[in-house]
Amino acid sequence: MPLPRRTPRLLAVLPAVLLICCLTAACTPPKRAAHPTGVPSAAAAAGNGLPRADPGYLQWLERQSMLGAAPELTAQVSGTERIWRNSSTARRLPVLLGAAPNWFALNPYTVSAGQPLFRTLSGGSGGGFPDVLPQAGLNGLFISPTGERADIWNKRNQPSPGGENVASLRFDPALGADADFEKLAQRLERLQVQTGGELPPAATGLGPDFILQARRAARFDGVYAMIAVPQKDWDILPRLPDEWECLPLRPEAVAQLAGRGLLPEALVRDSLPWATPGGWAATGEVRGADGQIRRWVYRYSGDALRPVLLWQDPSGQARRIFSAAIIQHTGLQQQTLTGLRLEALMGLDVPPGAAEDAAQTQPPHPKGANMPDQTRLTPGLDALDEAAREVHRYGGWAMQDDVLPPSLTAAVLAGAVDFTRDTITPAAAAYALLSGDAAPLAALLRAAQAAGVDQSRLARGLHDWQAVDWRPLLDLPRGRELIREAQKKAGGPPDALRLWTTPASLAARALGLKPSDAAASSGPAATADKNAALREACLLLLSWRVGLPGLSFVSPQDLAGTLDLPRATPDLPASLGLTPLWLESATGSRPPAPLAFGPLDRQWADGQSFLHAVSGLLHARRDTGLARGRLLAVFSGPPGCAAVLSALPDGGYWLLAANFSAEKRTFSLTLPNGVTANAARDILSGRAPASALAQDGSGLRLDLDARQARHLLLGGRAADLFLSRQPGATP
Repeated sequence: MPLPRRTPRLLAVLPAVLLICCLTAACTPPKRAAHPTGVPSAAAAAGNGLPRADPGYLQWLERQSMLGAAPELTAQVSGTERIWRNSSTARRLPVLLGAAPNWFALNPYTVSAGQPLFRTLSGGSGGGFPDVLPQAGLNGLFISPTGERADIWNKRNQPSPGGENVASLRFDPALGADADFEKLAQRLERLQVQTGGELPPAATGLGPDFILQARRAARFDGVYAMIAVPQKDWDILPRLPDEWECLPLRPEAVAQLAGRGLLPEALVRDSLPWATPGGWAATGEVRGADGQIRRWVYRYSGDALRPVLLWQDPSGQARRIFSAAIIQHTGLQQQTLTGLRLEALMGLDVPPGAAEDAAQTQPPHPKGANMPDQTRLTPGLDALDEAAREVHRYGGWAMQDDVLPPSLTAAVLAGAVDFTRDTITPAAAAYALLSGDAAPLAALLRAAQAAGVDQSRLARGLHDWQAVDWRPLLDLPRGRELIREAQKKAGGPPDALRLWTTPASLAARALGLKPSDAAASSGPAATADKNAALREACLLLLSWRVGLPGLSFVSPQDLAGTLDLPRATPDLPASLGLTPLWLESATGSRPPAPLAFGPLDRQWADGQSFLHAVSGLLHARRDTGLARGRLLAVFSGPPGCAAVLSALPDGGYWLLAANFSAEKRTFSLTLPNGVTANAARDILSGRAPASALAQDGSGLRLDLDARQARHLLLGGRAADLFLSRQPGATP
């Protein structure tokens, strides 16, 4: 039975009910677009119009963040015996140099191998590839980068071609899950192949940790070098349509903010000619967890979407992220080699005052005045030391992976890291190939000798497959002039400090070959290496990785002879076309690159291929112990020629002689006291070289073809043992 008396009352309260419903709807998070991994997308929450940031979204974001993953990872060590298993000051270099002197460097975003990559390598299609690694003389697999990228968070909607904008400690879903990696690691362990990779860099992608700090979420203050700008000063900042539409600040804006006391007037890093270009950038208007709207300026390196972690913040948040990453990478995944990319921290400090600067008359390094002032690298070297010690604590080896000036090599190696990226030879060898002038290469090697650099602690060829970084040449008196000359000869922008090209394309440019002339045919004879001159030039470049002490890294691009794409776009450098990892039929999301020497599976079936020539050198450096050797002498000869002699740990010597010129040369060398060439043997052929010797064996004269490198073993037990095992070797 109806109740007429209640009707007016219901009509009276209806507006209030509607108001409550509207308010409830306004405070309820909207449905979010699907994330590739099945979680909400950042874009949906970024524009939800809430009076404060959605707490549920922030909680989910914390679970995706690097700092949010830290407690669970550090709990694996805290209060356990694991922290006492290894010494943080341990020096075990000979162990790794003996077990894994040669590494296959794989960037998963630049190869076509089938997806996910870990599953493919551990037994899927093309899964026979890992078995070839030890047969080819490769003892380590270095996969980097592997962390989930920040592509899904940036507003540009442009993926990072090289995958270096890592913003998570988790594996990228495109590579596979933890179980897939574990299966691959077990397979490699049976093959006695070591694993390695890099931690997130100090300049990460713009991802969950950055977003949480900008929203003033609890526990995330101090992760990045960020400063909130008061609203009264927003007139200095660029107008931006979105929270995360971040843009670099103009120099005038930086100066104004510094004048108002919000930014330092300068950082040491800004005066370092070799530092990766960077500066300060601004966010849009970000609504915080407390409901307040803020705008931030933050330090970036390379790109405005690469914010820099603040190592020296008193909260220690950035250090916690690295500690968690090391526990996961070295302790739990048991990866042998850990790459550290902390260049963005070098000089990230205000310069000392005039009085303090004048008081620093004696550099702290024992080498004295020839060494750079290490205080100018604060907090970079400190961060390297602390991270390296923690890697040692969990049983691994630490490697500095950034391009730093050759003059800093001794300073870096004076710390706790085990290895540092070789910046002494790559740029100088590339310049020598383009110009025919080997004098800068010899000069940098002699300078390293004078500084006491232990060449066995250099990682050679790391990340050198996609670009030539000319910055190391700035250490030379005519460095800028040399760079401009090299860029001109290569057809690159004259003032650029980097040339995006592959080693095979660099060699083709030096030879004056067109891409169509350099590329192998697509028929069955693809591995016949149509152009012998190109093959010799590529071997010449590779020789400065495999013919010297230290760790040697080669990539699929090196071995397949990957050439530049015919057409480059702003978001895809010409050197980033996809290379087949093993099987030619594998496909990928980007255009395939032309190959000079053919896919690796075809090359492996051809005993005369480029791959087998490189394999012969890799086997030789492993069997003779060259990685543990000692650089003994640097020789200069006729124009375009240079040579190095290395003492092998078990006796004998390895001689690398190179001719970068376009003419045939005769190279005469006078060997150091105690070294004789009477028992010299060519490493690839096993035969005595066609050369003239001094009567007592102290001199050696070699004939070198244009753009050719030769590798000789000079006596000793290790050399004799290696040569005795070569087919057809003469006694």
